[in-house]
Amino acid sequence: MLFGMPREMKYYGIHACLELAKRRPKDVIRVYVDESNLKRFAPVLKRCAQDKKAYHIVPSDELDKVSGSVHHEGVCVLARELAPLAEDSLADFPEKACLLYLDGVENPHNLGSILRTAAHFGVACVMGEHLALTASACRIAKGGAEIVDLAPLKRPKETLAKLKAQGFQLIATSPHQGEPLYRFRFPPRTILAIGSESTGLKSPFLKGAQCLRIPGTGAVESLNVAVATALCVGQYRSFHGI
Repeated sequence: MLFGMPREMKYYGIHACLELAKRRPKDVIRVYVDESNLKRFAPVLKRCAQDKKAYHIVPSDELDKVSGSVHHEGVCVLARELAPLAEDSLADFPEKACLLYLDGVENPHNLGSILRTAAHFGVACVMGEHLALTASACRIAKGGAEIVDLAPLKRPKETLAKLKAQGFQLIATSPHQGEPLYRFRFPPRTILAIGSESTGLKSPFLKGAQCLRIPGTGAVESLNVAVATALCVGQYRSFHGI
């Protein structure tokens, strides 16, 4: 994703496309839909007609080619790419706010699941150095990618230092050490740092975070990163009701 002039991107998946059309109707360029989705997307197609934008009713196999995926769910929308949150604008958060910092979480299914969780629990922003919002991640997010601000960071160390100066505390999960999640009271202003399943937190400026562990049987080494994120953010919400 580039700053400046937005690029065009093909989005697919029912919930992702409906949320896009609802929140960013002016960014829609063209819509492809199969007959099974005509009723559900009737308002979207009506808006296209009013705005003199093209839409096409096509069979599912053609949508495979148009979208570049067999997981399109019968719809594909060509639209301007979602603009990220500028790094310099990460300020003025409410007194109770949970932010996510993703360190090396690049799998689109995990990213999409995390965005869906973030939208459900009211996370204020998802940050990270190498965040790639693909069409696949948007589909998995079920509309969450349109709801939660995404902030790719070029100066992560400096940005986190500014947020700490605003009263945010850095919390991280660990499979082997730290206070048990269900005994921990999250601070009102929390940055939850999440590392990839393969390498964990690798950025040196995250090493000083307070560690939490998610208690379990020990039968497996750790949880899927998206599941771990959901448990932690849900626990934050149980205290602060964001």
